[in-house]
Amino acid sequence: MSDTASADALATVIARTTQAIDSVGAADSAPWLFARCWMRASRYEEIVRDPADIDSALADFDTLPTDLPGRAKLASVLATALLRSGALIGSVRMPRAMALVDIADTDPSPLPDWPIASAALRAADLLVARQENRPGFSPRAALQELERYTRIVGDNQPHATLVDMARRGLQHLVTQDDANVSGAQRLAKDVRAFADGLDPQSPLLDGSTVMALLQEANAKAMRGDSAGAMEKLEELREASLRLPVGDPLRAAVDEAWNQLVPFLEMLQPGSTAGGGNPRRAQYVNPASDAHLRMFEEMANQPGLPDNEHALRLSQLGTAELATDTRESVDSAVKHLTEALSVATEHDPRRTYYLMFAGVAHLRRVEMTGDKSDLRTATELLEQACRQAESSTHALWTTAAMPLAHAYRLAGRNELGRSTALSGLRGHAWSVLLQSTPDEMQATARDAAGDALDTARLCLMDRDPEGAATALDAGRGLILYATTETRDIAARLDAQGDAALAREWSQAQQSHSADDMPGELRRRVIGALAGVGLTADGSPTASPAQGTTRLLDPPEPHETRAALRSLGADALVYLVPGDELNGAAVVIPADAPPSWLLLPKLNDTGIAAFESFLFDAAQGMEGGDERTRDSALLDARTKAPQALEEICEWAWEAAIGPLVERHLNLPADRPARLVLIPVRELARVPWHAARSRAADGTWRYAMERVVFSYAPSARVLCESAWLDPVPLTEKGLVIGDPDSAGKARDLPAARLEALAIKDCFYPDARYVGRLPDGEPSPEGAGTRDEVLHWLADPDGGTMMHLACHGIVEPSTSAGDSSYLLLDRGEHLAAERLVQTLGADPDRGIALAVLAACSTGRSARGYDEAFSLSTTLLAGRVRSVVSATWSVPDEATSVLMFMFHHFLNEKGLAPADALRTAQLCMAGRRKPPEAMPGRMRAQLRGHDQSAIASWAAFVHTGR
Repeated sequence: MSDTASADALATVIARTTQAIDSVGAADSAPWLFARCWMRASRYEEIVRDPADIDSALADFDTLPTDLPGRAKLASVLATALLRSGALIGSVRMPRAMALVDIADTDPSPLPDWPIASAALRAADLLVARQENRPGFSPRAALQELERYTRIVGDNQPHATLVDMARRGLQHLVTQDDANVSGAQRLAKDVRAFADGLDPQSPLLDGSTVMALLQEANAKAMRGDSAGAMEKLEELREASLRLPVGDPLRAAVDEAWNQLVPFLEMLQPGSTAGGGNPRRAQYVNPASDAHLRMFEEMANQPGLPDNEHALRLSQLGTAELATDTRESVDSAVKHLTEALSVATEHDPRRTYYLMFAGVAHLRRVEMTGDKSDLRTATELLEQACRQAESSTHALWTTAAMPLAHAYRLAGRNELGRSTALSGLRGHAWSVLLQSTPDEMQATARDAAGDALDTARLCLMDRDPEGAATALDAGRGLILYATTETRDIAARLDAQGDAALAREWSQAQQSHSADDMPGELRRRVIGALAGVGLTADGSPTASPAQGTTRLLDPPEPHETRAALRSLGADALVYLVPGDELNGAAVVIPADAPPSWLLLPKLNDTGIAAFESFLFDAAQGMEGGDERTRDSALLDARTKAPQALEEICEWAWEAAIGPLVERHLNLPADRPARLVLIPVRELARVPWHAARSRAADGTWRYAMERVVFSYAPSARVLCESAWLDPVPLTEKGLVIGDPDSAGKARDLPAARLEALAIKDCFYPDARYVGRLPDGEPSPEGAGTRDEVLHWLADPDGGTMMHLACHGIVEPSTSAGDSSYLLLDRGEHLAAERLVQTLGADPDRGIALAVLAACSTGRSARGYDEAFSLSTTLLAGRVRSVVSATWSVPDEATSVLMFMFHHFLNEKGLAPADALRTAQLCMAGRRKPPEAMPGRMRAQLRGHDQSAIASWAAFVHTGR
């Protein structure tokens, strides 16, 4: 029988039942109403799915006596029919369904399938509860309740899909509440996979797609990708229009739009949301009047639960604080104070509210000088730190940094310095507890700025030792974040803490890393660092050996011992001044730390050079040979003037004052300095700094000083304590592998590589292309060949890579700095980390990266990480690399001379590089034993062309 025939037959029975109800009268109608209700529900579910049928069935149910036998079972039939319709979630029938669930659950002997349907419906209602802002709702408690429903439902469909959808929605709320960046990213991928896995005809598809877009927008916003978040929000708004009118998820989209868009526009670089200082716009833009009105309307919405009301008041206050006028800051103080009074004592955001309220009062102090505000700011920030309890708490640093500033404004400078340094320790613990390179690097990015601010604060108090500690803390965080590739459980397992690893993994099911129970965080941090922690989170000793050592800035005596071991005279941090004064922080090998104010070491002097580097970087972003080469050639055309200017500025701004006035340098030999240039200063060729001599000729800094560079003092110390590895005639030489058109050919590099192998490393393996363009019989230069050599303990102790190195600007982990090998394969810095870390006994004496930008970082927030520092962190003893795009032919000549002075004259790597560079600059005679073609190239070389040699630097031993 067809559905139409069945419908007609059932319609006839329903009509006759209706006649019976009319005939028997109200006193005897209950059994007939029961029957008609059941038939209408069956007709709706099984045959025509006419909404009029289910509405009529619900009306019949409402007229039944509450004590009628079987009423609870009928309620379960109606609720199941609504569930199976696929159109329940977000519809006006959802409240009716939950009322039916309450009735059906009173049945002592329910229908066999009812417990599963009840669990699915209650799971869906948990999500609706948050969307409706029901009083007392807690996403965390809801997630725990959901676990019970998951066990009941099992794999039964469509119930399991509905429970999964509810879980992802609740997890989204938890990641929002926790500001959990890593959790948001993982959840975005999970929700997208869930939505993509649904049948195209599934009634859950539209809602799941909206949830996926909502989570993706949220994850991008939390990562600081404001442009990406705005793009996802636009997609989200369009997708939400496919949801039924009245769907709570549609309201959630509107709420997300209203909350996120104003903040994203405030964070957009160059945004004009509210006017303001253009330099300030790179950090945060003032909120527009329209956005402030929107925040105010949201905060004043009636009927909000206390914790939601407090959150919206804090959002309003934060937007007002960002607007940064006297009136807006006053208003921010008012609303952030109100948020504190509204929030419950156990609100998980209370520490945030204390911190922001303290910062608002602190900003008013700066504007007005009112000491009463300073007392209030200090008290609020101290409360925030007390609530955080120790530096192991995720919010410790967020509160400690403004508190340090408050102490300084009150004249308590020493307490301010110690508080700021403890804040940096909090950054270290936060980085340690992240699970992936992306998460660690996002955390370290924030730390770099705080470290520089703390160092400047120490210098204001004439404390160079504290400044050095702060600077190295920030750089160590970046290095750790980009060299540790295992998740927390794997790191704990590797240390033999399998039980603690399981405990952490179980806690992750209901907590973010930032929200873990305090005692568990403390134990895991102590285990990962290899030390015990005091109650305030201070380590009882220095972190253990391994990558966690990077988190521990060395004491000055340790740095001095390392300098003496390496034969260096001093370590010098060069600190940029932005618009203000820069500085040099000096740790001599045989004297206490000192510092030197450098008024010209600011961003004004480096602007032209930054333009040159930007042009070169734009070229590196091109996806094909022509795009890259065109931009690089343009940059090189501009390079001579830019490089000459930056080299003169480098002498005047820093090197000249250091070597001529501040440092006590030896008179009988070249001085030996190790430089740690901070942030953008890492790109400057300080060894090529120059000044006019009395006879009018140029004198380069490298004529008086042997320069080496280091990513951090901790890495320098680790290099010093490693046993020397002898340089042998066996190794790996790569000569211009075929990049499959992804970069230009390097014919001179092939000549260079083969000549270096034949003259100095006859037992080395040569891979790549021969001078005639044919592949080498020993290998084409693939990624696997390089990785195999790195892991081979018998492969030799030297690697020379005459190939392309690519740097693509990025603020996340991944394939952003890499060597370009055969068939266009990438060998990324992160892969080098993993391979070198696998065998701590693999000894490599020297790595020469004769490729473009192998010493430059792709990370926009600091220059401490690059292909070269990857090798240093992997215990390669010495590395020579380039900090910007280098000319092919000139590089080949320079590299041959470097290996000649290294092998034939027995010079150390830093000295061999310096001597080769002096030859290029016409200050030394080139070696006689040079192939004729290279000698001809050197004769045709312009000795004033700084670009041909200044890019190369030495790091390590």
